[in-house]
Amino acid sequence: MSIPVSRGAWLFPALSCLSAALGGCAGNGMGLDMNGNPLAAGSSAPAALSADFQSIQDNVFTPICTRCHLGADAPEGLQLDQAHSYALLVGVPSAEVPSLDRVKPGDPADSYLIKKLEGASGIVGAQMPFGGPYLPQSTLDVIQQWITNGAAPAATSGGATLAVAASDPVDHAQVDAPLSRIAIGFSQIPDPGFLHGAVHLEQIDAGASAAVPVLLSQAAGNPATVVLTPLAPLGPGRYRLTLHGGDAAALTSVDGEALTQDVSLSFTVGAP
Repeated sequence: MSIPVSRGAWLFPALSCLSAALGGCAGNGMGLDMNGNPLAAGSSAPAALSADFQSIQDNVFTPICTRCHLGADAPEGLQLDQAHSYALLVGVPSAEVPSLDRVKPGDPADSYLIKKLEGASGIVGAQMPFGGPYLPQSTLDVIQQWITNGAAPAATSGGATLAVAASDPVDHAQVDAPLSRIAIGFSQIPDPGFLHGAVHLEQIDAGASAAVPVLLSQAAGNPATVVLTPLAPLGPGRYRLTLHGGDAAALTSVDGEALTQDVSLSFTVGAP
């Protein structure tokens, strides 16, 4: 669903290391395990991957991708550690090609993650991991199967209270213009009836503030993540996102858990 909002929303700073399986971490391709990692002396390859998110996180995203995709400076705002990866991947438009979701549930051929890992036509920048060694086809097949199966989260995803779990861009980030989407991952699925009026995006340059209108939608296959699409891509300037909490109008989950206080995040969009 898409909900027009007059006082926008924000929260989330594609895939430059899925630059390390995905950038910048290269090797000679010799003595590698099934994920492209060098084998230590006397070690053996890990158990085979299975087509579920936790297995892919443990065997690919954490050991390979977080060499680069970790913390506030993660390339394209894509943090791929356990706490952030699912919220920022599934149903979220890529920063490099916003017309494609990073992971499109049920459709690996149209998932930007797969295109980057394969070096397919239509990607921006290089195949990942940047400079190789690239993931073997057997590993790509498992990731594709997980997407084909619907890209379900790990069984332990979620939390007991409603809270912000991930954002792109992150608080205090600086990103390049134009910024065409913001993503907010929550610990629980937000009630769409509370999104309107509880999420506010403002431009705050020169001591003044002006509301920025956006569309709100829950990510396809990942309703705990909310994607915010400005009616016009954000140009250079400072922006602040506020999620309202603490009273009867607070943002609330489908299970009735409400934000206990306002959450406020800011970011800067610089010249391209």
